[in-house]
Amino acid sequence: MSGSSYDKTIQFRAGAEKEAAELLDEIHIGGVNVSELARVGLVEMLQRSLDEQDEIAVYERYSRGEIDESVARVLLGEKIDRMEEEKEAFDAAMERDTSSFVVE
Repeated sequence: MSGSSYDKTIQFRAGAEKEAAELLDEIHIGGVNVSELARVGLVEMLQRSLDEQDEIAVYERYSRGEIDESVARVLLGEKIDRMEEEKEAFDAAMERDTSSFVVE
């Protein structure tokens, strides 16, 4: 994992963002789950930061079993299902007998 030292907690400096979350927690009936907001926001930003090559690299690592499905789903979201369907369709097409398509 490229030498990163992430543990189970990701921390960052949140000045106005923290104050805004605390204010919303105060005024919103029932409060807000700031941890869940942060988690959802992080997932959205991770997905936005991937380009097509990154998505392919993540899917290839997932296909080889190098990363868990849960990690791949965080990064790819529902795209992982479409990528699997495309791979299955491609594999089926490669196995298909194409001799009947040849016109002499």
